[in-house]
Order: sequence, then C-alpha cells, then structure tokens
Amino acid sequence: MSTEPEPYDFSLILANSVHDMKNSVGMLIGALDELGGEAAIDDPALRDMSKLRYEAKRLNANLIQLLALYKINELGYALNIVENDVEEVIEECFLEQEAFMELQGVVFEMDCDPELVWFFDRELVSSVLNSVINNAYRYTRDRIRIGAGTVDGRLALFVEDNGPGYPDAMQVNSAPDLGQAIDFKSGSTGLGLYFTATIARMHQHKDREGYIELANTGIDGGGRFTLYLP
Repeated sequence: MSTEPEPYDFSLILANSVHDMKNSVGMLIGALDELGGEAAIDDPALRDMSKLRYEAKRLNANLIQLLALYKINELGYALNIVENDVEEVIEECFLEQEAFMELQGVVFEMDCDPELVWFFDRELVSSVLNSVINNAYRYTRDRIRIGAGTVDGRLALFVEDNGPGYPDAMQVNSAPDLGQAIDFKSGSTGLGLYFTATIARMHQHKDREGYIELANTGIDGGGRFTLYLP
C-alpha cells in the first residue's frame, strides 16, 4: 500500500483562503460603516474613513472576482439570466457610490433610459460596474458618469470619467490573456479587465456574445468603459 500523501488541490485551497479573506474584509467594511454612521457629517475624519472604506471595498471586489473566476473555470458556473430594469440596476450602483464620491469632491452622474429592460445576470453585471466605477475614481479629475443605452441591438452599459484616459495598449474590445495583462511596473494584475471580459463573453444570445470596449471617448476625452450585452 502506498504511503505517499494525496496531492493537494491548490486551486481549492486558494479558493477557500480567498473566501476567508473576503469574510474578514466584509467584517472590516461593516465596522467602518458603524464608525462612519457615528461620526458627525462635518468631522474631518469622515473623509479619511470613507477612503479606508473605499480601499476595503475595492479589495473585497477583487476577492469576489477571484472566487467568481474559480467557479467559472473549475465548477462550471451557470449565469442567472433574468429580465432587469436597467435604470434600477444603474441606480443601485450609483447610490452605492454616491456618498463616497460627494465626500471626495467628485461630481457623480447617471444617464439611463427609464424604459430600458434587458436580460442578463444582475449580480455579475453589477459587480462589473462597481469595479469599473472604483477604477474610474482612481483616475478621474473630478467627474464620473454611469449609464446605459442601446447600440446595434445590444445593451451598452458604460462608465466614463474626465481623467487622462486609457493607454493605447489598453484600448481593446476583447479580453487579454491574464498572464499578458500583468504589468509589474505599475503593479496591475489585469484581473479586473480579465474578469469583466469573461463575464461579457458568457452572455450569449443566438450567434452573438458580449464584449467590452475601452476607449478615450469619455468626458472631455477621458476614459470610457463600455460593456456590450446581446
């Protein structure tokens, strides 16, 4: 009888570790929410506290993306496609970020047709939008706009800002290889871009599939991220 130990399933160990970290970060966000609720609106510490909450939520979003990609690649995650009121989805993302943007002096706007409805996985698409909004905050000068419309029979969900825009190498309408997306100079792993493109491609209808587009057609020539869904 062999006495060699069973090989470790490293991907499963990593997924469980990420899940534990996500729970801990969630507790941290909850504690920051309580402290923020107790602080006076004119308390200078509130602005710093909101930045800490922003960073914690950004970390939490990254962990959620890792878990989602694990489920997609290892467990065959199935999309939960339902009919959605698009303005309602956009508004939820807007309200989630509005207070923080106001504290940081960023003009935050939304623009969406109130009659627009579409079929997609609400949880995953909301996760994509919130992740992109967080990224836009890092680069904007002082304005961010989120919204949705239709282009060539597709739903187009967008986040744009008035920052310096995307580098030429990032202006794509498909996902890069995750290994190639890593930039050791900037510290970017490319995870967010890979995740959003993966979620886009998973949305399919007949012979069409979703995709993403990064361009410098945002506010005053700033960056504009668009998620197209069939």
